[in-house]
Amino acid sequence: MPGCIPYPIYKQLQPQTRVRVVDPAGAPLAGASVTLVANTYPYGREHHRETLATGAAGEVVFSARREWRAETLFIHGAQVFVWRLCIAKPGYATHLTLPEGAADFDADATIALQPGATVPCPPRDEPF
Repeated sequence: MPGCIPYPIYKQLQPQTRVRVVDPAGAPLAGASVTLVANTYPYGREHHRETLATGAAGEVVFSARREWRAETLFIHGAQVFVWRLCIAKPGYATHLTLPEGAADFDADATIALQPGATVPCPPRDEPF
Protein backbone atom coordinates (compact mmCIF):
# COMPACT_ATOMS: atom_id res chain seq x y z
CA MET A 1 0.00 0.00 0.00
CA PRO A 2 1.62 3.28 -1.05
CA GLY A 3 0.02 5.21 1.83
CA CYS A 4 1.73 3.05 4.45
CA ILE A 5 5.25 4.25 3.64
CA PRO A 6 6.64 6.43 6.45
CA TYR A 7 7.68 9.95 5.48
CA PRO A 8 9.62 12.56 7.49
CA ILE A 9 7.79 15.66 8.69
CA TYR A 10 8.76 18.56 10.94
CA LYS A 11 5.59 18.70 13.05
CA GLN A 12 4.42 21.68 15.09
CA LEU A 13 3.51 20.30 18.52
CA GLN A 14 2.82 23.72 20.05
CA PRO A 15 2.87 27.23 18.57
CA GLN A 16 4.64 30.08 20.33
CA THR A 17 1.75 31.54 22.28
CA ARG A 18 1.39 34.81 24.16
CA VAL A 19 -1.59 35.17 26.50
CA ARG A 20 -2.50 38.39 28.29
CA VAL A 21 -5.02 37.97 31.13
CA VAL A 22 -7.02 41.02 32.22
CA ASP A 23 -9.98 41.83 34.47
CA PRO A 24 -13.30 43.12 33.04
CA ALA A 25 -11.92 46.70 33.08
CA GLY A 26 -8.83 45.66 31.08
CA ALA A 27 -6.33 45.81 33.97
CA PRO A 28 -3.67 43.05 33.93
CA LEU A 29 -4.18 40.14 36.33
CA ALA A 30 -1.02 38.82 37.97
CA GLY A 31 -0.96 35.29 39.36
CA ALA A 32 -3.44 33.73 36.94
CA SER A 33 -2.71 30.11 36.01
CA VAL A 34 -2.62 29.66 32.22
CA THR A 35 -2.55 26.11 30.87
CA LEU A 36 -1.89 25.36 27.20
CA VAL A 37 -3.09 21.86 26.26
CA ALA A 38 -2.14 20.06 23.04
CA ASN A 39 -4.42 17.27 21.83
CA THR A 40 -3.91 15.02 18.84
CA TYR A 41 -6.48 13.76 16.38
CA PRO A 42 -7.84 11.51 15.02
CA TYR A 43 -7.45 9.84 18.42
CA GLY A 44 -8.43 12.83 20.57
CA ARG A 45 -5.72 12.16 23.12
CA GLU A 46 -3.94 14.76 25.19
CA HIS A 47 -0.34 14.92 24.00
CA HIS A 48 1.05 17.38 26.54
CA ARG A 49 0.21 20.40 28.65
CA GLU A 50 2.18 23.27 30.11
CA THR A 51 1.12 25.67 32.87
CA LEU A 52 2.59 29.12 33.54
CA ALA A 53 1.59 31.90 35.96
CA THR A 54 1.05 35.45 34.74
CA GLY A 55 3.43 38.14 35.98
CA ALA A 56 2.71 41.76 36.90
CA ALA A 57 1.84 42.57 33.27
CA GLY A 58 -0.72 39.74 33.23
CA GLU A 59 1.21 37.90 30.50
CA VAL A 60 2.70 34.49 29.82
CA VAL A 61 4.60 33.28 26.76
CA PHE A 62 4.78 29.60 25.82
CA SER A 63 7.69 28.57 23.61
CA ALA A 64 7.05 26.84 20.30
CA ARG A 65 7.65 23.09 20.15
CA ARG A 66 8.46 21.27 16.93
CA GLU A 67 10.02 17.89 16.26
CA TRP A 68 11.01 15.68 13.37
CA ARG A 69 8.77 12.64 13.10
CA ALA A 70 8.17 9.74 10.79
CA GLU A 71 4.47 9.62 9.89
CA THR A 72 2.50 7.07 7.98
CA LEU A 73 -0.79 7.83 6.26
CA PHE A 74 -3.40 5.27 7.17
CA ILE A 75 -7.11 5.28 6.43
CA HIS A 76 -7.73 7.92 9.14
CA GLY A 77 -5.10 10.35 7.81
CA ALA A 78 -2.13 11.99 9.52
CA GLN A 79 -1.88 13.07 13.15
CA VAL A 80 -3.16 16.64 13.62
CA PHE A 81 -2.51 18.82 16.67
CA VAL A 82 -5.09 21.17 18.20
CA TRP A 83 -4.62 23.49 21.18
CA ARG A 84 -6.77 25.03 23.87
CA LEU A 85 -6.30 27.24 26.88
CA CYS A 86 -7.54 26.97 30.46
CA ILE A 87 -7.14 30.10 32.60
CA ALA A 88 -7.90 30.15 36.32
CA LYS A 89 -7.49 32.74 39.07
CA PRO A 90 -9.22 32.72 42.47
CA GLY A 91 -12.23 35.04 42.47
CA TYR A 92 -12.73 34.75 38.70
CA ALA A 93 -14.65 32.23 36.58
CA THR A 94 -12.33 29.70 34.96
CA HIS A 95 -12.02 30.34 31.21
CA LEU A 96 -11.76 27.42 28.73
CA THR A 97 -11.28 27.89 25.00
CA LEU A 98 -12.41 25.45 22.33
CA PRO A 99 -9.77 23.22 20.71
CA GLU A 100 -8.44 24.88 17.55
CA GLY A 101 -5.93 23.87 14.92
CA ALA A 102 -3.11 25.89 13.41
CA ALA A 103 -5.37 27.93 11.12
CA ASP A 104 -7.68 29.15 13.90
CA PHE A 105 -5.72 29.08 17.17
CA ASP A 106 -5.15 32.57 18.60
CA ALA A 107 -1.45 32.54 19.50
CA ASP A 108 -1.61 36.17 20.70
CA ALA A 109 -4.71 36.19 22.90
CA THR A 110 -6.07 38.66 25.41
CA ILE A 111 -8.54 37.00 27.76
CA ALA A 112 -10.79 39.03 30.07
CA LEU A 113 -11.72 36.98 33.13
CA GLN A 114 -15.11 37.62 34.70
CA PRO A 115 -15.80 37.52 38.45
CA GLY A 116 -17.20 34.16 39.50
CA ALA A 117 -16.46 30.68 40.77
CA THR A 118 -13.00 29.33 40.09
CA VAL A 119 -12.76 25.64 39.25
CA PRO A 120 -9.55 23.75 38.50
CA CYS A 121 -8.65 23.00 34.91
CA PRO A 122 -9.65 19.44 33.97
CA PRO A 123 -6.90 16.93 34.84
CA ARG A 124 -5.00 15.09 32.14
CA ASP A 125 -7.07 11.89 32.44
CA GLU A 126 -10.43 13.66 31.88
CA PRO A 127 -11.71 14.67 28.45
CA PHE A 128 -10.79 18.32 27.99
